[in-house]
Amino acid sequence: MNVATFGSSSSPASAQFVKNKNAEEFADRYPKAVQAIVDNHYVDDYLDSFENEEEALRVSQEVRMIHSRGGFQLRNWLTNGKQVLEGLGESSTDETKNLFLDKGSECERVLGMLWNTRDDVLCYSTELKEDIQQLMDSNVQPTKRQMLRCLMSFFDPLGLLSAVLVHGRILLQDVWRVGTQWDEPVGDDIWNRWMKWINAVKTIDQIRIPRCYFRQATMSSYEELQLHIFVDASELAYSAVAYFRIVTASTMPDCALVAAKAKVAPLKPLSVPRLELQAAVLGARLMRFVIDTHTITTTKRFLWSDSSTVLAWIHADHRRYKQFVACRIGEILTLTDADEWRWVPTKINPADAATKWGKGPCMQAESEWFKGPEFLRRPEKEWPSSKFISTTTATEEELRPCHVHREVVVPGLEIDYQRFSKWERVLRTVAYALRFTNNLKLKCSGVPIRQGILTKEELQEAQITLFRSVQWQVFPDEMAALAADRRSPIKPSSDLHSLCPYLDQQGLLRVDSRIKTANKVALSMKFPIILPPKHRLTLLLIDEYHRKYRHANFETVVNEVRQRFHVSRLRPTVKKVTQNCLRCRIDKAKPCIPRMAPLPPARLAAYVRPFSYVGLDFFGPFLVKFGRSNVKRWIALFTCLTIRAVHVEVMCSLTTNSCIECVRRFICRRGDPLEIYSDNGTNFRGAARLLNEQKKEISIINENLAGAFTSTTTKWLFIPPAAPHMGGAWERMVRSVKTAMFAAYDGNRKLTDEGLQTLVIEAESIVNSRPLTYLPLESAESEALTPNHFLLPLKNIECKDFAADTTSEKHKQTAAAVEATWNATQQHLNTYWKRWIREYLPTLTKRTKWFGEQKAIEVGDLVLVIDGTTRNEWIRGRVKEVVAGSDQRIRQAIVQTARGLMRRPVSKLAVLEVRESG
Repeated sequence: MNVATFGSSSSPASAQFVKNKNAEEFADRYPKAVQAIVDNHYVDDYLDSFENEEEALRVSQEVRMIHSRGGFQLRNWLTNGKQVLEGLGESSTDETKNLFLDKGSECERVLGMLWNTRDDVLCYSTELKEDIQQLMDSNVQPTKRQMLRCLMSFFDPLGLLSAVLVHGRILLQDVWRVGTQWDEPVGDDIWNRWMKWINAVKTIDQIRIPRCYFRQATMSSYEELQLHIFVDASELAYSAVAYFRIVTASTMPDCALVAAKAKVAPLKPLSVPRLELQAAVLGARLMRFVIDTHTITTTKRFLWSDSSTVLAWIHADHRRYKQFVACRIGEILTLTDADEWRWVPTKINPADAATKWGKGPCMQAESEWFKGPEFLRRPEKEWPSSKFISTTTATEEELRPCHVHREVVVPGLEIDYQRFSKWERVLRTVAYALRFTNNLKLKCSGVPIRQGILTKEELQEAQITLFRSVQWQVFPDEMAALAADRRSPIKPSSDLHSLCPYLDQQGLLRVDSRIKTANKVALSMKFPIILPPKHRLTLLLIDEYHRKYRHANFETVVNEVRQRFHVSRLRPTVKKVTQNCLRCRIDKAKPCIPRMAPLPPARLAAYVRPFSYVGLDFFGPFLVKFGRSNVKRWIALFTCLTIRAVHVEVMCSLTTNSCIECVRRFICRRGDPLEIYSDNGTNFRGAARLLNEQKKEISIINENLAGAFTSTTTKWLFIPPAAPHMGGAWERMVRSVKTAMFAAYDGNRKLTDEGLQTLVIEAESIVNSRPLTYLPLESAESEALTPNHFLLPLKNIECKDFAADTTSEKHKQTAAAVEATWNATQQHLNTYWKRWIREYLPTLTKRTKWFGEQKAIEVGDLVLVIDGTTRNEWIRGRVKEVVAGSDQRIRQAIVQTARGLMRRPVSKLAVLEVRESG
C-alpha cells in the first residue's frame, strides 16, 4: 500500500502503525520527539506541554521533521508561547486559524474543549448546533430523542463538568424508567427538572480552568505532591473526583482539580452502602488512571469516603462478605492500600455535588468542586479524623450466611399422607400395620394372633400413633425438650410457648389449660391435643368432622373439633377444608358472569328508518268474547331497537303460520326490517326457516311470490336459549305495553276481537308517546323526545292545502307545496336524530351491573347447566365450544350433556372447579 485508504476497517490501525513505524526509525537521534509522537498524539493531533519555550520549540521542530520524512505535514500550530509560535513559522494573524475560532480570536478547540491561549485556561462553549440551541433556549417540552442529542453534545473527556452533566443523564434515565417513546414529549415533572438543568448548563461558559495545575515557580520547588480522591454516592448516582495537593516550603498548600467521573445508579435498585462501594471502586480506578497518565510523580495518595460502612468493609476480611461486596473490595485492595482510605464528613465532601441535586450543580469557578475542599489547604493535623473503628460499623446483611445442618431423629411411622383422601382410610391402614407388627411379636411368644375386624382398642392405638408421629414431625424441638423433662418450659421463640404444652403418659403433646379444675368436663376437653393447622393429617381429620355433620354448619364443625384438639387458626383451616370439598363446591357453584357487553350496532344506529332493527316477542294469552264462548288471543310486540318504538299485532294462535302472517302485516305497515331478533320459540324458528327458503327461491326465479315474504335482505337472529337478559330491549317493552293496556281497560266488560284490537293500538300509541329522556322545565327544547317524533314527523308540521285544480299554474304551486312539506319533514327528522344522539345516547353509557372481570369459561370445563328452579334439576355437562362476543369476552358456550348439545349463556353455567382435596 503506497497511500492511506479511507473507509476500510483496518484504516485507523494502518495509519497509527505507519506513524509509529516512521518515528521509531529516529529513536536514536531524537528520543524525546519519538516519545511525543508515540505517546502524545491523538489520531492526527499533537498535544504536549513543556517547562520552557526552548525545549518546546526544539521538540516541536523535531516532531515536524520526523513526520515530514514520512510524508506527513503538521500545520496549524497553536501555543501560548509567542517565541515557539514564531520559531515554527506560524503567525497569530494567520487567516487559516479562523477555521478553528469559536469564542473570539484567542480561543481554539482542543478535543472539544476551548483553550484560551492568552490566559492559558480551558473553557467550554454552550453555542451548539442551531436545532439543539433552539431547543435549549425554548420552553417547549422536549422528546426523549431531543434530550439525548442535547446531552451528548457536550464533550467532557476529563469529567470536569460531571457535577452538571450527570444530572442530565439522571433525567434521561427517569425518562426511560417511565416508558416514554423516542418522539413522545416528556411529562411535566421531567420537563420542570429539565428546565432547571438547562439553566445550570447555561452557566458553564463562564468557567475558566487553568491548564497548568500550579504556577511554574511552585512546580519547580515543591516538596510533596499528593493525590486526593473523593467518592460519594446517592440513590441517583455515584461519583469520584481527583485533586492534586502541592506542598512547598515557602507557600501554603494549594489544590487543583485533575479529573472526575460520575455514573448514574443502575435501574435495578441497590442499597446505599452498595452504591457507596461502587463509588469507592470508581475512585480506585480513577486514581490508577491519573497516576498512569501523568509524568509527574505523586508522593502520597489519599482516598476519602463519607461511608463508614464501606471503610469498615475495606479494613475487614472481604472473604467474609457476599460475592457482590467481596469482589469489589478485592479490586479496591488491588489498586489501593487499606491505609490510604480515610473518612470525610458529607458536608465537606466535594464529590457530593455530583450525586445530589440539592447541593449541586455548583458551577462557580470558586466552588469546592474546582478548588478542592478547604481543609486540604491547611496542615494535615487539621484534617478530619476517621471516626469508624475497624469492622464495628460493618453491616451484617452483606455477611455470607453460615449454614449449619441440624437433624432431629423423629420416632414413629413414616407415612405419606398425600396418598390418602379420607381420615378413615389412613386410620384403618395404620391400625392394620400395627396389628401386623403386634402379631409378629405374638407369634414369637406363642400367643394366638389377632384376626377379624379391627377393634376399638386397635383404632385408638392407631389414633395415638398418628397424632404422636405428626407432632414429632412438625414440633421436633419441643417434643425433644419435653421428652427429656415432661414439665420443662419450652423456648420463648417457639410458636407453642403461649400454650404451656406438656407430654402426657402416651407421649402426646397437649395444652396445659386453665380449666383443668372444672367439674364434669372430659379430660380431652381440659387438655386438648395440639395439632399443626397446615398438616395433611389435620385437614383429613377436619374433613371427617365436616362430612359427619353433613357439610352443613360451619360453626358446628369448629365447636366439635375444639372438644378434643387445639388447632391454631382453626376457622381458616375449616374454611379451607370446606372450599376443597367437592360436594360443597357443587352445591355452592354459581355462574361467573363477565362484564356487561357493549351495546350491539342495532341499538346505536342513527339516521336509519324506524323499525330497521326489530326485537320480536309474544305475550298473552288474553280471553276475548267470540259468540257465546271465550277464546284466547296473543299479542305480538315488535320493538324498534334504535328509537325504542313499539308495534303490536293481535294473533289468534302461536303457530308458525300465525307468526308468518303477523310478520307480513308488520312489513306491510312498517317496511322491511334489516334484522329481526327473537328468542328460540318454535314458531320463530319456523318463520326464520321459511324466510331463508324463500330467499333462495327468489334469488333463483327473481320474481315476487304471492302469499310469501317479499324481503330478501331481512336477517333473523336468535339469542341463546334461556338468556332473556340478552333480549332485555324488547322484554322491557312487554311490561310497558301491559301496563298501558291495563290502564286503558276498565275491567268491567268482556273484550271482543275488535275491542282488543282497539285496546292494543291505544296502548301502542301511549308507549310511543313516552319521553325517551328527562327534560327539565327550564330546557330550551319545547318537549321531550319520544318515539312518535320519528314515527309521525308530520304531526308538528303545518301542511299546505292542496287544491284539485289541474291547471298548470296550480300544479306548480301544488308541487312546490309538496316539496316544501317534504323538506320540512326531513329537517325535523334530522333535528330529532341530533337530539337522539345528544340526549338519548349518553344515557346508555353506564353499566347497571356486571362491572368486574371474571375468569373466562374454557373448553373442557365441567359445568352445571342451570335449568330448573332447584339444584336437583340442574344437569352436568362439559363445555365443548365457547362463543366470544364483540369484545372477545366469552358469553355463550355449547355444552355436551346427557341430553345432547345445549347452547347456553354463561349466566346459566356454573363452573365446577374440580381439584384434589387439601
